[in-house]
Amino acid sequence: MNKLAVILALIILAAAPVHAATVRVDVSGQVIFNGIGAPPLGDVNAGDPVVISFTIDSDDFTDGIPGDTRGYAIDPASFVVTFDGVQVGLQDPIPDGRTPYFTLVEGFPVADGFFISTSAVSPGGVPLAQTPFELNLDLGYDGDVLSSLDILDAQGDYGFDGLTRFSLNLWSIVPDNVAMEMDFSGLSIHAVPVPGALWLLASALLGTQVFPRRAKADRS
Repeated sequence: MNKLAVILALIILAAAPVHAATVRVDVSGQVIFNGIGAPPLGDVNAGDPVVISFTIDSDDFTDGIPGDTRGYAIDPASFVVTFDGVQVGLQDPIPDGRTPYFTLVEGFPVADGFFISTSAVSPGGVPLAQTPFELNLDLGYDGDVLSSLDILDAQGDYGFDGLTRFSLNLWSIVPDNVAMEMDFSGLSIHAVPVPGALWLLASALLGTQVFPRRAKADRS
């Protein structure tokens, strides 16, 4: 990489919002029953573990109910539901111009939680690549679990402590409603520590471009 390319990388990093961060969300659980016949989801068995993973940009959000819900746009390419030997992502493209959201709930008046939906206001699920199924997640906790609607303030691990309700399933309007039911085990929210590493890499590369030439100039 030449010096100009490194300098451009540094400029791009410097121009990025200080607050912005890529945040990874992981939801874990276990399949209770599966009524789907067609593969690949039809190959999932009761008792199989399930992990739902995706990333969001902490600055890419839509306020649903002001002061109560904030939906963070999910990166569709990062979204994957992993069972034992089976993986499925989101529909590509998302139908009807909808946006998949991971929404924080802080209020009502002291009942906080999370849900996945194509609405920043209410749960409903997101469309999976295997049609016509959608994945629904809706978690509700008793009390003041979240301090704000800022996803970076919500970093941490969430389990059953204070959990008053949960819904984790695959559903479809046709041919039936709930097609796969899952037990919820836990949810984690953590920022991905990439920007700092990029700064170090860019600085190191810049150093390899500048200092050897300076040393050469000193010898001449």
